[in-house]
Amino acid sequence: MIKSVHYLRGLAALVVVLFHFRYYLNDYYSLYPQLGDVLFANGAFGVDLFFIMSGFIICYATERVEPKPLLAYVFKRVFRIYPLLIVCLVAFYFFFGDGQTSLWRSVVPLHADYTQPGPFFGYNMLSPVWTLTYEIFFYGLFFIGLSLSQRYRKSLAVALIVGLFLGAQWYVNQSITLSAQTQFDYGSNLVAQPVLALLSSPMLLEFAYGIVLYQLFRILPTGSSSTQRGLIIVSVVVFGLAVVALFTSGFTGHGPLQWGLVAWVLLLAGLQYERLNGLPDLPVLYFLGNISFSLYLGHMIMIKLIRKYEWSLGLDGVAGLLWAVATSLVLATILYYGVEKNGIRLCRYVLQRMRYNENRFSLKGAPDVRFS
Repeated sequence: MIKSVHYLRGLAALVVVLFHFRYYLNDYYSLYPQLGDVLFANGAFGVDLFFIMSGFIICYATERVEPKPLLAYVFKRVFRIYPLLIVCLVAFYFFFGDGQTSLWRSVVPLHADYTQPGPFFGYNMLSPVWTLTYEIFFYGLFFIGLSLSQRYRKSLAVALIVGLFLGAQWYVNQSITLSAQTQFDYGSNLVAQPVLALLSSPMLLEFAYGIVLYQLFRILPTGSSSTQRGLIIVSVVVFGLAVVALFTSGFTGHGPLQWGLVAWVLLLAGLQYERLNGLPDLPVLYFLGNISFSLYLGHMIMIKLIRKYEWSLGLDGVAGLLWAVATSLVLATILYYGVEKNGIRLCRYVLQRMRYNENRFSLKGAPDVRFS
């Protein structure tokens, strides 16, 4: 486990939660009427950080050569995403479904409306799932690179992402833009709409950022002890500057030249610091990293439950915010142990059984060499 990535993944999920719960602080304190926006309006940058981490982690996870790499890759990605996704979507539909949103479209998952501007395209029935559409699409592109070459999968994936992005942008817009807030005419073909929308979205480039970051991570310098001390200081300073940049107007919004660029620098600085100086075992951040996916998907269910059934206990301001975050963490913990971990265990069991049956089948046809 790379601790800097794991810890930042948990913190990214938490800042997204704080972004969505910031309304508890707005219009409550007379001296700071928009305190929630001041503190957490840029919390959505966690999404860009997630995308870059996904590109990085997929490279790391596929480093080991599997007996059947493509099959293992598909099973691990499906069991990592879909058990939790299906449970959360079904629960959301049961409690809050309006009968107008297609559950099946949400499970695929597709965005709600590709005639609306990107990168959200009308979100999803469970709004955070809009990001999983990009994630799964990226997994498909990386699968193509992996199927062509295990060794060159990273370069092939980057080439696919950049090449298809440029081609799709030129096809739908006759020009190239790196603004994630795009609204193109994708035509009336219902099959082509989502594909063109995703391919032409600059958000896709952030997965390529992650792949490039992984390549850099493998060659990050260490140097002599004196050089290391200097590099550690540089890493801390760069990390701090990236955090400050998140609160400036120059880097506001999703996209590879906005939050995506800051998130890339932040992660690079964290990785370099860990390589040079290591990171301590921090149980809270370790646990937060474990439940990050469940927290990301589950907190929106908690928002709706608190509002629908008035579970706020009359709390507002900081107390209301802490209550909402605490209940979201409880729900995320239940989802992690009840759904996520069991999905991972099931995936391992299925892969082990497949390998066992394959080995048994191959041995049955082999000559008996015990006495040769």
